[in-house]
Amino acid sequence: MSVALFIDKGKDCSDPDNETVEVIPVSFETVWHAVWMKAIRECNISLFTYFRHFSVAQMPEVLEELDRIYDWVQVNGGDDTSYVSWRIHDELKPFLIQFYQDHKDEDYWFCLV
Repeated sequence: MSVALFIDKGKDCSDPDNETVEVIPVSFETVWHAVWMKAIRECNISLFTYFRHFSVAQMPEVLEELDRIYDWVQVNGGDDTSYVSWRIHDELKPFLIQFYQDHKDEDYWFCLV
């Protein structure tokens, strides 16, 4: 299993008529539990968390949270440092920055599942 970031288009995050437009891989589930969840807890991350919806308008805060997770992983990531760093720096952040630039005035919702 793995953890992925689902991107839905719609006015409200709980609208059953929302359309999932993209699914972005985030992490293997074992690494999510061993590294990501600890970083999220210790860095007081509030948006980029499991089963928490956030809107495209909140993307600047989410990007800042990813920077905090990245910094934490550099010190505490252990054997998974390279993998998590690559996911954040080379995969997630570039995608999310571009998505925000292209869609910041539209109704999109994100959820880690």
